[in-house]
Amino acid sequence: MKSSFSFIFFVFSVSCIAFASGGAQDFRQYFLVQTWPPVYCQVHRPEPCRIKPSKFVLHGLWPVNSSGRSSTNTNNQTINVPAMLESNKSFAAEMNKFWPILEEGVEASRQRPRTAITLAKAVNLEAAFRDAGINPDGDGLSEGNYTLAIVARNGTTPLYKCLNKSLLMEVTLCVDTQAINFVPCIAQRSSLSNCVGDIIWAL
Repeated sequence: MKSSFSFIFFVFSVSCIAFASGGAQDFRQYFLVQTWPPVYCQVHRPEPCRIKPSKFVLHGLWPVNSSGRSSTNTNNQTINVPAMLESNKSFAAEMNKFWPILEEGVEASRQRPRTAITLAKAVNLEAAFRDAGINPDGDGLSEGNYTLAIVARNGTTPLYKCLNKSLLMEVTLCVDTQAINFVPCIAQRSSLSNCVGDIIWAL
């Protein structure tokens, strides 16, 4: 199953998903990264974003070391994701919704795509923001407003990545080594966190 919305970086992200229990070096936590397509597609256009969902979608689930950097996957147990999707139509529908398009030849852990989707469902960024009265209407709000909304739902502080330092493009939450509980991020400021001043969530 393929989506007409084809984020090329999702292909790379899935190939980099690590199953750290197999021995990722200095593994301390995961980055769960979700992207806001309307802003992402301002950077990557006209391809691959001719059609884009107006909901947060998964970018990746990466293991992180004690320095707050992505650590290396040393587990060689992989599975061909397209074959996995073909054999499991219900899971394919989930992937199409939460993690648009996987291309031929991509390999990933048997379990991590499922784990990433489960975590994304728990986070439910749109619901968290809207419950706090935050909507994608182009109004600027302080980072604190967004953080309070996410903390109220998930109990932890995220990292934000913006286009031009203000347009919300990605939200990262950190997850424990079992990929179950949200935890404080080791890296408080990184390439995943570059917003300055008010943050604008816009369609």
